[in-house]
Amino acid sequence: MDKDFLDEKFDEIVEFSELGEFINYPVKNYSSGMRAKLGFSIATLIEPDILIVDEILSVGDIKFRKKSSEKINELMAEGVTVLLVSHSINQIRKICNKCIWIESGRIVMEGPSDEVCDAYVANAEGGSNKKKRRRK
Repeated sequence: MDKDFLDEKFDEIVEFSELGEFINYPVKNYSSGMRAKLGFSIATLIEPDILIVDEILSVGDIKFRKKSSEKINELMAEGVTVLLVSHSINQIRKICNKCIWIESGRIVMEGPSDEVCDAYVANAEGGSNKKKRRRK
């Protein structure tokens, strides 16, 4: 991104990231959560066609996680493709309509999120000794 874009969006980035006075500190001194909040704030302001989100919703306090989730839903409503990488079954069920379960680099199952999550949970709880391989 060019400097003009960042200058134009600076206040929005700071407000969404909730970094306040810390925005002037060197990023190398940020915690991993602060870096994630800043990165998410910038990434969602550039109006992406595809947004890849890796565990961002586990960062920060409840208020930031809720705000991030709402932002993702808003982007999806605008037609943005969101690829959410997460171990949180609740987040996947809440946000995603399709899901891929990957284990050891291989696709175990893909399909509607509720079906894949149910199979994943059953497998994790020992309810299924056989892993399904299903593609939809």
